[in-house]
Amino acid sequence: MRVRGRETGDSVELLSSELVTNALRHGEGPAVGVRICADDDYLHVYVRDGSPRTPVPRPLDEDSEDGRGLHLVAAVVDRLDVSDDGMTVHCALALPERAA
Repeated sequence: MRVRGRETGDSVELLSSELVTNALRHGEGPAVGVRICADDDYLHVYVRDGSPRTPVPRPLDEDSEDGRGLHLVAAVVDRLDVSDDGMTVHCALALPERAA
């Protein structure tokens, strides 16, 4: 998979880092699963953590050093959802249009 553009690469790095960090800190499973794939229009990031609790963004607090991860992810992606069982977070990032 080739992702064009520094901005897209930076976004993928941010998404992966934030979602994996959340999974490690708040998940319940013995392992964290990560899948990154692309179709013609979107790059998809899936992170599975084994916890049936649906992640919920915390209220923003200027003085807190954490609690901004899901807010950052939501601000960058075009789609963000959680599987019905609550164990997998999926986000989709629109890929830049391909040069003809």
